Amino acid sequence: MILRRFSQALKDQNWTTIAIEFVLLVAGVFLGIQAANWNDARAERELIRGHLSEIGEDLRRHISIREDLDDSARLRIAAVDYIYQQAFGIRLPREMRLAKRRWKAPPVEPFPPDQLDHLMGSVNLVRISVRSRNGYESLMSSGRLGLLKNRELALKIQQYYGNYDDLLDTQTSVFRPFRNDGAREQYALGVSVFDQRPAAAIVALARENRGFATYLRSQREWAILHYNLLRDIDRQTTELLAAIEQELAR
Repeated sequence: MILRRFSQALKDQNWTTIAIEFVLLVAGVFLGIQAANWNDARAERELIRGHLSEIGEDLRRHISIREDLDDSARLRIAAVDYIYQQAFGIRLPREMRLAKRRWKAPPVEPFPPDQLDHLMGSVNLVRISVRSRNGYESLMSSGRLGLLKNRELALKIQQYYGNYDDLLDTQTSVFRPFRNDGAREQYALGVSVFDQRPAAAIVALARENRGFATYLRSQREWAILHYNLLRDIDRQTTELLAAIEQELAR
C-alpha cells in the first residue's frame, strides 16, 4: 500500500506526499528489523535460561549425593583408625601432608561395632562423584555460552567444571587404581576386597604384615585427601547454584 502511494506521488510530483511516504516506508522497515531483533534476543535469552536451569538441576543432584560420598571417606578413615588402635595401640595423625599442603582429617565416629566383620569392605569402598553434567555439556555443545551476558557467571561455570573434571580425574586415576592395586597384592595374603573374616584376624594380619599395614595407612591418607577435595567441590557447587538461581530470578 505504501509503495503504491509512493509510486503515485512520484508520478504526480507531489513532493510533500513523497517525503511523508518515504519516512513511513523507512520507519516501517526499521521497526520490522527491530522487532525481528527483539524476538531473536528474547529467544536467545530463553535458550540461555533453559541451559542454566538444566545446570541448576545437575548441581542439585550433585548436592543430594554428597553426604554418601563424605560418609564413604569417613568410614575408610574410621576402619583404619580401629585397626591401628587395636594392632599397635596408637592414634593416627589428624592431618595428612602432601608436598607443601596439609589436609585435616574429618571428625569420625568410632567404627560401628555391628560392622566389625566387614572392615575390609569399608577400607576398600571408594565411592566417586560420577555426577550429572548434561546441562553443561548441552550448553557447550550448542556454542551458546557466549550469549550469556553475565560474563562473571559464564567464567564461574567454566571454572567449576574444570575443577570438577580435575576431581573426577583424581578419583579415577589415583584413588581407585591405588585401591585396585592394593587389593591385588592382598590376594596373596588371602584377603579379598570385601573380606568378611573377624576383625581380630584383620588386626592380627596388620600387626604381622608390614605391607598390609602400609596399604591400610595409605588408604586412610587418600581418604583424608578425598574428603577434603569433595568438600571443596561441594562448596563450589553451592556457590555456583546460588549464582545461577540469582541470574534466573532477574
